[in-house]
Amino acid sequence: MIRKIKPVSRVIKIEKEVRPARRSPFVRRDKYPTWDETWVPRVDIYEKAKEIVVEAEIPGVGAADIMITVHSNRVEIKGRKKEGVASEKIRFLRLEREFGSFRRLVALPSTVVPDKAKAFLENGVLALRLKKFLPLEEKEIVIDIPKSEG
Repeated sequence: MIRKIKPVSRVIKIEKEVRPARRSPFVRRDKYPTWDETWVPRVDIYEKAKEIVVEAEIPGVGAADIMITVHSNRVEIKGRKKEGVASEKIRFLRLEREFGSFRRLVALPSTVVPDKAKAFLENGVLALRLKKFLPLEEKEIVIDIPKSEG
């Protein structure tokens, strides 16, 4: 029996096997990247007393090309890194830098207040400061039961 090899299906199969092995424990993907999502930024997450900080390496990407969505338990960072040189005019000898669309979905270790999120972009590092949701302190309240008349 002779089977025809479909190179595209092999690439998809390999991609599905390799991606989970490289995945960070804090990352939860709803789906695999689409064909137009070509790279994934590296992310660091750390926690302070009243906030969670997410830092993503996105060199060469301007603030106008980034979209950040903050939910109470996760953050999504999407954007596009534009190619610096028109590729049709030159012949590359080595091309290691990544260009194109990116997306990173990060599950947060605790609940945050999305309205209080702040973002900073400096030297190719996007920093998100997310205020933790801290429930009100427990208060002790005495409730009187009205006496029934009867």
